[in-house]
Amino acid sequence: MTEEGQRRYRALPVTRSFSGAPRRVGVEIELTGPDVEHLVAQVQSVFGGTRRFHSDFEWTLENTEFGTFRIEMDSDLLKKIGRQEEATGEWVDHLASLALARLSQGLVPCEIVTPPIPWSRLAELDRLIANLRADGAKGTRDALWNAFGLHLNPEVPSCAADSILAYLRAFLCLHDWLREVEDVDISRRLSPYVRSFDAAFVSQVMAPDYRPNLSTLIDDYLYANPSRNRALDLLPLFTWLDAPRVRSVVTSTLVKARPTYHYRLPNCEIDDPQWGIHQSWNRWCEVEELAADALRLEDVCAAYRLHLESLTPDFLDPWSDKVKAWLACP
Repeated sequence: MTEEGQRRYRALPVTRSFSGAPRRVGVEIELTGPDVEHLVAQVQSVFGGTRRFHSDFEWTLENTEFGTFRIEMDSDLLKKIGRQEEATGEWVDHLASLALARLSQGLVPCEIVTPPIPWSRLAELDRLIANLRADGAKGTRDALWNAFGLHLNPEVPSCAADSILAYLRAFLCLHDWLREVEDVDISRRLSPYVRSFDAAFVSQVMAPDYRPNLSTLIDDYLYANPSRNRALDLLPLFTWLDAPRVRSVVTSTLVKARPTYHYRLPNCEIDDPQWGIHQSWNRWCEVEELAADALRLEDVCAAYRLHLESLTPDFLDPWSDKVKAWLACP
């Protein structure tokens, strides 16, 4: 990693996590092109580690400096079939598994899931992105059905309700601008994966007298959003904080408990030489900056409430244009 490379990544305004350690970020990259085993080799060439085979659809790369990488086909059905084939050990099952892998290539994305990486070392992923691009990796815009995403999972700086509420409000205020500047692909806009929060929930959260404790905040979120398919998914964080409360409403095994904000909005445009993780990271940092600045956040929230109450349609007076006045780095 070069110092110049890391300078492309904006610094977090709050650099320590809830535990007092430097904050880390997990990254999830969805793509097609190289098969799973080839992706494992590419990740290993950059980060070292020991390969571990689980099935034709799942590998892990263990004992790297940062922890364990997961490389897999992003399909629960395929992974289930792969595990069953490994359990039986039958060669017929193995051939069927290989055939499914070949048929699914290009239709079912592969996913690289990193362990938590210190935010100050995110640039070390740039070499992996460049290698994958040279190896024929394809992203969101390669096909109409490629609703692939880049997900960022920054550790929370605090587990207090007022801090989480500040992040949620900052995200809601910046959502329209983020959606515009990320140029979210039509395949992802039409998919269920990055749905916006509904108007009633936004109004509830933005109300100046809304000051919930943690249990109330989780309950209100679950009532309005019993799904991981939000542009900012708080279910991993809330499951980490209060698993019984969340599991009583959301039973999906896809929700994994972790002390992070799960930002799902960006495309993965890995085949574009101009694209990089730093772009979406820097945009996320606008949320971080706004959440950390109580006075600026209060002003933006007040202006957003006025906008929401306006009778003028948003397409005539878009909030995505108005909010630019409050960006830290417009």
